[in-house]
Amino acid sequence: MAFWEVWRFWWRKPEAQQPDPAALAIAEAISRNLAALGLFVDSRQYGRGFFEIKASTSPKLITTPDGTEASGIALLLAGAYEPPSLVFEQINSLQRGLGRAMVEAVLDGAKARPDAFRRLRVNDLSPRLPDGRRWWEHVAAAHPEFDWVITHEEPFNSAR
Repeated sequence: MAFWEVWRFWWRKPEAQQPDPAALAIAEAISRNLAALGLFVDSRQYGRGFFEIKASTSPKLITTPDGTEASGIALLLAGAYEPPSLVFEQINSLQRGLGRAMVEAVLDGAKARPDAFRRLRVNDLSPRLPDGRRWWEHVAAAHPEFDWVITHEEPFNSAR
């Protein structure tokens, strides 16, 4: 079958268009929490098991790490992963404390259905703090109710 035939076949199935109720509840809770911080929020569903959520201080939804134009966060709720995972794709904060507030808003939203997304993934490229740990390691220690997967890999396309 050609790509378009597969896509058309999949798209016609009503159950394929309906979001997973747990993922929908979490996406809505996270979006509300981020909007409550005064951020512009965009949440999109991709198939039954995926939601992408972006939030930013800019209406352009800028979430570029190390950016100087705006603060923001980008997430993926990957219900089709095994186990289902919430992936922190990007985060940038120009205001002291906003990064932590965005992460807390996401974690509080994930608690809307604590059985659905216990696995949290993040690639932590933050510098080591005075205690020798990185920023995300502190976040994970403060939230042991989640199963954390923290990597420290440079992006593939970064300059070497």
